[in-house]
Amino acid sequence: MRRGAVVALTASALFLTAACGGSSDEEGGAGQKPAAAPLTEAQMKAGLLEVADLPTGWKVEAAAPSEDKPKAEKPECQPLAQLMSDEVEGATEGGEREFGRDGDSAILAQQIFTYADDAAAKAFVKSVGDAVGACATFTTVQDGEKMTVTAEKLTAPQVGEETVGLRLGMDIPQLGMKLESDVLVARQGAGMMRLAYVPMGEKPDHSGFEDLAKRGGDKFVKGAQG
Repeated sequence: MRRGAVVALTASALFLTAACGGSSDEEGGAGQKPAAAPLTEAQMKAGLLEVADLPTGWKVEAAAPSEDKPKAEKPECQPLAQLMSDEVEGATEGGEREFGRDGDSAILAQQIFTYADDAAAKAFVKSVGDAVGACATFTTVQDGEKMTVTAEKLTAPQVGEETVGLRLGMDIPQLGMKLESDVLVARQGAGMMRLAYVPMGEKPDHSGFEDLAKRGGDKFVKGAQG
């Protein structure tokens, strides 16, 4: 099994660049807030979850890199296809951590990175949110192979200055399997976090996502503000 096909739904497969664009804030004018500085390496490392931050049963697992770069057939869906790539353009990665859970092979993965300023980070959040609304179902192509992906918006804990919650589903005919991943994208200043929870099994249990997302988001924000 190519790990990239599975990792595409985990936070260890880093979503890459936001579309270029300005902040939604008005430009100029008295009292305008200065652009947020990029997070430092120490701030990003401090935002990563530890086993002690999680419910009983989780353990750290090694996250293998993936070189997958899927492309959406519909351009408006490309921000979601970009969530399936390890490559980061225009952002600095600050670390990742992946966990497995005893007994059911569930995956929890978190990745933190920073843009040069909050305008780029805001554009990233907007691009993901817009794509979720426009792309309930879309097709990606990689190395000549097509794959159907579904996306739906989720209600997620409000952590940091902005959040987007979504569920990605992937039908992988080459492997004869389907996967679902609940994802939280959170922004604090110029910093970004992606946390993905991938329950396994015939009837995946998504009920733990909200608690895990809140734990990861709070840790990320605390690190970013430290």
